[in-house]
Amino acid sequence: MIASIVFDILGPSLVLVLLGAWVRRAFRVDVASLSKLNIYLFVPGFFFDHVVHSTLGLGQAAGVVFATLLQVAVLGLLVWGGGRALGVNRRTLAAVAMCVMFYNSGNFGLALSELAYPGEAGRSAGVSESRSDWVNAATPTPTPTARYSGTPTGSTKNGSAAQAFVVFTQNLLNFSVGLMIAKSAGGGSLRDGLRAFLRMPTLYVITAALFARWWRADGHEVPKLVTATAAYLSKGLVPVALVTLGAQLASAPRWRPVSFVMAARLVWGPVQMAALLYGLHVLFRGRSSAMDLWPWPAENLVLTAGVPTAVNVLLVTLEVGGDAELTADCVFWTTIGSAATITGWLVVARASGVFPT
Repeated sequence: MIASIVFDILGPSLVLVLLGAWVRRAFRVDVASLSKLNIYLFVPGFFFDHVVHSTLGLGQAAGVVFATLLQVAVLGLLVWGGGRALGVNRRTLAAVAMCVMFYNSGNFGLALSELAYPGEAGRSAGVSESRSDWVNAATPTPTPTARYSGTPTGSTKNGSAAQAFVVFTQNLLNFSVGLMIAKSAGGGSLRDGLRAFLRMPTLYVITAALFARWWRADGHEVPKLVTATAAYLSKGLVPVALVTLGAQLASAPRWRPVSFVMAARLVWGPVQMAALLYGLHVLFRGRSSAMDLWPWPAENLVLTAGVPTAVNVLLVTLEVGGDAELTADCVFWTTIGSAATITGWLVVARASGVFPT
């Protein structure tokens, strides 16, 4: 497991980051142009492709989405409130807050879920996949979500089924709330942030994708010209985004804010998620299976709450002229640090007895 995390998840990501740093150093590549390629081509392609082809059932989706929203909101309030109380520069504070709030739930978190919990929970626990029960969400691999009856154990825990909803929620929040935070911190108002969001393709692409998803569910086919193009762009998002990260890395990181982000993102994130999920368990036990996610898929959500800062945070920051150097350093060093912390959280999850095995 540890070797798989280091070599199968972290390894390829770090190689792409280093290649991006080398390309900029050797050829003076324009980082702003790389950012626009990501924002206006690869990210929309990713959204469209995965929303259209998702076959995820509702199940506990509402609870997973709510828990993710609550996690992001509490992290944001804690960091923003603390930063304002300490008089931290608004531009720096916005970068730090976004780096703590938005995490790499997709290409890192989903891969981690599949490695840590590869079981077929949906098949073992009873899947309900009627068309009226489907929900659209972004995930790199379309996976049926289970209606969890009881607590899956051992190999029946299917991490990717629950993680898919985290991916969708995180991406949507990053390109809406995150964009407005970054824009307003650059001297603009909240209205300026909203205008910047409306100029982005995210909202319109998701709307089109939801329509295309309904069209497919009604027995029609979306033209291959559209779906194939979106699929090609979707597959290009992760490598191009990581190359962009490498090209943006500063030579001398600002260790004080970077260290805070590493501690908040990699250590505090899972602790807070565990507390929130257990609190929901106490409040809704026996009353709402959608809101009571303990102990499963809470175990998966706690583990993936400690993954590194999302590369998409850098893309948004570059687009609106935020503190891109600090953001790039936070993404890079949280990715490096996660090799140790994720291993530690796996040991805690499996050895503590908090989550049944």
